[in-house]
Amino acid sequence: MIRNINSSDYYPGNLNKPLFAQRHRAFEREITASDKVKAGVGAVIGTVVPMVLMMKKQKLKNPFKLEYGLKEMVAVSAGSITGGVTVGMIGENRKTNENKMKEGLFQFLNASIPTWIVAGVLKLCESSKNFNNLPGKILSVAGGLIVGMYGAASVSNLICDPYDKKPDRKLTLKDCLINIDDALGVLVLAKFPLAEKLHVEKLLPFIFAYCGYRAGKSN
Repeated sequence: MIRNINSSDYYPGNLNKPLFAQRHRAFEREITASDKVKAGVGAVIGTVVPMVLMMKKQKLKNPFKLEYGLKEMVAVSAGSITGGVTVGMIGENRKTNENKMKEGLFQFLNASIPTWIVAGVLKLCESSKNFNNLPGKILSVAGGLIVGMYGAASVSNLICDPYDKKPDRKLTLKDCLINIDDALGVLVLAKFPLAEKLHVEKLLPFIFAYCGYRAGKSN
């Protein structure tokens, strides 16, 4: 469904700036069942391929026994999003595919940058006598995730719209909830006792696949 642009949504005299901080939905159509199927298939393929390569490298036959480091998390995240977007682009027009690629970039940065930042902050914590403890690490994780999420959104908007001609892609509640993969990933990297007992790394492929699905079905 195409929605016409409403001039009342914009500041007078400036048709490039929205009056409210929200994503503009002009030129988008409703997501169909076909969009969801393509995105889902692509995301699953994109998640499985790097996992298979990791299993071969780690000489494992059970995917749930994979060991994840920062590189492995980024690889699975990139694979799922690339798969979801690539398959989701099949049969679509140029404008829709541009939107999918932009959303794919946003999802990848949103899944990767916070993890990179927190991983670095945790290393600093471990080298400090005052912060190498559970409270210090928890604060580092929370702060790193917040800074990383907003940083990822800023970088994504800068890459996709360097001249600031369109409304920025804003973080939504769903985006923040999806960042649970970063929190889980960091728990795995930091080897928190609770994370090791619960084997939270087993959830990572499913969360990464969902990120790829979201990017692939977007319009």
